[in-house]
Amino acid sequence: MKYSASMKFLWADLPLPDRARKAKENGFDSIELWDWRSEDMAALQDACDESDIYISGFFGHSSGGFRDPSMRRELLDNLAESVEVAVRHGADQLHMFSDGIRRPQGEIMKPPPITRIEQYISCVEGVKEAVKLVEGKNITLILEAINTVHVPGYFWEDAAITVEMCRAVDHPQVQMSFDCFHQQLVAGRITENLIASLPYTGRVDVANVPGRHQPDVGEIDYSYILKVLEQHNYNGMITFETDPLNGDNEACVKAIRSIFKF
Repeated sequence: MKYSASMKFLWADLPLPDRARKAKENGFDSIELWDWRSEDMAALQDACDESDIYISGFFGHSSGGFRDPSMRRELLDNLAESVEVAVRHGADQLHMFSDGIRRPQGEIMKPPPITRIEQYISCVEGVKEAVKLVEGKNITLILEAINTVHVPGYFWEDAAITVEMCRAVDHPQVQMSFDCFHQQLVAGRITENLIASLPYTGRVDVANVPGRHQPDVGEIDYSYILKVLEQHNYNGMITFETDPLNGDNEACVKAIRSIFKF
């Protein structure tokens, strides 16, 4: 397994290049971003090169969502830009969403006035078009399920529908993230859902419930989750999208490493 630190939350008080250096100092293999468009990617890449850590992924699109066919052109144009940036920086995962999300408000753009079936079909057709932009490149599109507690109305609301999307598109460069935090909030039964999702999973995201804090603070037993992953020979990325409790980055990283032993 490889271990990635999400720069959204860890060491958030530092400039982004310094966060990358901190990630390397603490044993992470890579870092992940949210939207690259708001970042100084050149300065970040310099820090990564100096520290011998790499950028594993970031948002494939900053606006638009697959469920709305009228937004597809905008989404694909966004994605084409992200593919160029991913190739330039060696990132191999682009994060994809069913809906445009207003940040930091945490709300989706208005859903399209079409049936749920039509929205589902739009997602499948849109992802198939998106794949054409990454074919032949070392990039995987990672479909993101997000809980509807914090983002009401989001279409890919749990792992079940992202598995359905992966099966429907049926392409090796389309996988999903299994985010334990989001899954616990909307559907639970993490063990069974995780095992069923693993054939389609390119990334497992770690944060606890409630609060999105480190793995030893909350109701999810991550020592057990790690055993499940090992028993099923998962060898992909684990991303720590964790918000340090009380802003204590040191305690957060210590908790992460005490369980995952890297």
